Amino acid sequence: MKTSILNPIAIASIIALASAPAAAETFSYTFISANYSMFNEDIDGVPEDLEGNGISVSGKFNVLNNFGILASYGTGSADVTSSGITLDADISTTSIGVFFHTPVSNTVDFVLGAGIIRGNVDMEINGSPLPSEDADGNAIIAGIRAMASDKVEIDVFIDRTKIESDSSTDISFDASYYVDKIFTIDAGYSFDSDGSSISFGATKYF
Repeated sequence: MKTSILNPIAIASIIALASAPAAAETFSYTFISANYSMFNEDIDGVPEDLEGNGISVSGKFNVLNNFGILASYGTGSADVTSSGITLDADISTTSIGVFFHTPVSNTVDFVLGAGIIRGNVDMEINGSPLPSEDADGNAIIAGIRAMASDKVEIDVFIDRTKIESDSSTDISFDASYYVDKIFTIDAGYSFDSDGSSISFGATKYF
């Protein structure tokens, strides 16, 4: 594979941690968020893309003025069929990390974070199970959160993710609409050279 089969969910979970939306008039970093994502990924030597979907739950807690901790759990499934062979995969990932944030202006924050990822994948080829595989990885994230208006936040992030010996660099764009000051509806798009994903979700602040 060009990237690990664990990467689509792992990347999605890290992006969710990095780009959580802000409270309407000031940026907030204590929340819980749930997302649904759909993704596709290239595989070396296979003309068809690996396609799948998944859900993730993530949280962030601001410990000090500019520092906090983050965590997420994601699970999903993916499949690809080529030359009469079908590969099915069930994927789960857990990630934890830390982050730093600082204001750039009254409406823009810069965010930097790092996390470790633990993943598991169960695969079947034409219905026959393969041995379960575990993989470890890490991610570094950097980007900005910007209030485009009182109701809309736009985030742009770059994240470098490494799973075992495979690595990828993703660019993500996320938007959030404020139903009120403590609840948002979210959507995002991310891509790298081998694939892309879209996500939809919601966030609750505390």
